[in-house]
Amino acid sequence: MGALMSPRTFLFPLFLIAAPLFAQGEVDLRTAAKKGSSVWLLQTMKQEQNIDMAGQQMEMGNNVSRTLQVTVKDVDDKGNLVVETKLVRIQGAMTMPMMGDVEFDSAAPAEGGEDEDDGMGGMTGQMTKAMVAGAGKTFTALVSPNGKVLELMDDAKELLKGSKGGAMGAGLDEGALKQMVRGAFGDLPEKPTAVGAKWKDTDMEQDGRMPMKRDLELALAACNDDQFEITSTGTLTQGDMKDDAGEAGDEQEAQAREMMKSMKLKNGKATGSLKVSRKDGFVVESNNVVSFDAEIADGPMGEMQMSIKVTTSTKRTTEAEAAPKKAAAKEDTVKEETVKEEAGKQGK
Repeated sequence: MGALMSPRTFLFPLFLIAAPLFAQGEVDLRTAAKKGSSVWLLQTMKQEQNIDMAGQQMEMGNNVSRTLQVTVKDVDDKGNLVVETKLVRIQGAMTMPMMGDVEFDSAAPAEGGEDEDDGMGGMTGQMTKAMVAGAGKTFTALVSPNGKVLELMDDAKELLKGSKGGAMGAGLDEGALKQMVRGAFGDLPEKPTAVGAKWKDTDMEQDGRMPMKRDLELALAACNDDQFEITSTGTLTQGDMKDDAGEAGDEQEAQAREMMKSMKLKNGKATGSLKVSRKDGFVVESNNVVSFDAEIADGPMGEMQMSIKVTTSTKRTTEAEAAPKKAAAKEDTVKEETVKEEAGKQGK
């Protein structure tokens, strides 16, 4: 019989496997983005609403994709980043009662304008214009080393002046601009963190028509030399409405804000996952889902009940992928297929 394996011999391979894990310990995950670094991102938001209004059931929604070029213009002595974000292209579709599906694309603007006779008093043109607001424009923000937007600069404030909240809250407001920038870096821990560690984060989104407080528990799920992954779960609760009702003379915005004052939010949930490159400091991909129910006592037709789900994702893209596809190529393919079909008929 062979000699019995001693406990020390048996455990030694386990120590070899575990050594890299213990050696890794806590890791500084603050952004590694450097001055001059840049990335192309595709951020997509899908919003679904089921509405019960005066006994009538309705479904509304939109799917908005924004192609962004994010560039770090400078880094100060505290590690804060001056970040420039260009809204290269905005495209998508929205589904509205009595209007059906309405598509929009800033790279291929629809013919006509807001006053065009669409059977809805020009509403289609107004809504598509709101959905592509800001396309082609650039704004700047100051970002902390852990991805928090500390300040929107003057160019961002000028951009917002000409971009109202938009249909169903999917247009541009201060919160939307901040989310674009945060989406490029992710919500990162302030202190060195080990795999498996958890931490809390609270965010009050005071902008827009539905102010919300987000309480999250985040965890470092994985980390290697190339990238790390953070997961999150949490709740959404109702924030306090601002007293102002929009700019003077903005009757539609004032009515919307007045209606939202009677809103009560419940069952708010949030989940997410985030992968960030340790090489360049930008997000590799992310997915976040929030859902909640809402009751509005003072709707346009009385009491309203809504179930809302918003799915937001970010992934890397390129300048070439952002460009609109040439229609000519599709037309040439159709012509070629038609010629082949006619030739086939003649050969019979």
